[in-house]
Amino acid sequence: MSAARAAPVGPATALPAPVGPAPVWDMINGFTSYWALSAALDLGLFDALAEDTRTGLDSARLADAIGAAGPGPVTVLAETLVALGLLDADEDRFRLAPVAERYLVSTSPASMAALVRYSPGPPEGWPGLAETVRTGAPDPAVSAGLTELYPALVRATGPTQTGVATAVAAELERRGWWPEQPTVVDLGCGSGAWLTALLRTRPNGTVVAVDRPDVLPIAERAATDAGLRERMIPVVGDYLDVPLPVAAADVVVLAHVLRAEPASRASQLLARAVELAGADGVVVVVDYPRPDPARARRDGEDDEDRGAVCGAARHELLLSLTMLASTAGLGVTDADLRAWAGAAGAELVDSFEPVPRQHVSLIRSRSRSRTPEALS
Repeated sequence: MSAARAAPVGPATALPAPVGPAPVWDMINGFTSYWALSAALDLGLFDALAEDTRTGLDSARLADAIGAAGPGPVTVLAETLVALGLLDADEDRFRLAPVAERYLVSTSPASMAALVRYSPGPPEGWPGLAETVRTGAPDPAVSAGLTELYPALVRATGPTQTGVATAVAAELERRGWWPEQPTVVDLGCGSGAWLTALLRTRPNGTVVAVDRPDVLPIAERAATDAGLRERMIPVVGDYLDVPLPVAAADVVVLAHVLRAEPASRASQLLARAVELAGADGVVVVVDYPRPDPARARRDGEDDEDRGAVCGAARHELLLSLTMLASTAGLGVTDADLRAWAGAAGAELVDSFEPVPRQHVSLIRSRSRSRTPEALS
């Protein structure tokens, strides 16, 4: 009786590698990274290193400069900041990385040091996020905390928004939409960065600045410091319906306000801006639009990889989540802007980023947006 022949053995099939935990660790370490940065700011670490940008400081000298007990804890913190790309290290010395020198030194014109502290909103909003998602609204105590925090937050946005507004003024000039003596309405003027930056390029212009009573004095101070107070008309009240001293404007600014409002108020606010801009003006919307819903894709657009779309919009989605944690808003999408503008008789004619991660949309009357100069 012959023995059974063994079946031929083919090449081994490679099993897929198990999924690693790195993305989960990245989330956990994101919390740690934020507090490492926050601690460095509280200690004045970046400012201390700014005093000697050429040679840097070793841990012992850095500890002395920031009033720390000794070099050991300072080394751990500083090396963590090296790993995060905020410091450079050369043997035993630490120096500011370019990004920290520009954005984390308190005296830098582009400093985001204060924004680091206030941009996340009220700290108590984050442990309560699950309940906010369940109920659809943040706890009233969180909203009250945001009201208290808001004046400091708007001050912190000033350096970043000054750069954005200056770049937008240049773009409006290029398009022929920036007259020599413009009337501007800034609905939610916040820090006053927009009104002062715009008036610096058009000192004979006029800005109607609208905001809450606890915020408007900040914008007035900014205009006074810039020597432009006489060109500013302050208006206290709800930007949705407060009476204004002008019936029309060349430029209407909605800078970082729509995403914090529920859709009903946001759409009404954009409609008011469109009405003020009229046939010849332009509405400037500055925000962080999260991805359009898949169903909002327009004709002719290719099928999308939704994962890639969300991955590319990580910054915008996280800021939308920040709105969810402490406001009545859910962020805003370009589809929202197109729909709201269309309902008001206008169109979103262009979108661009004058500086990285600062998204600007230009909205004009539907009749004007189709003229040749509007497409330039």
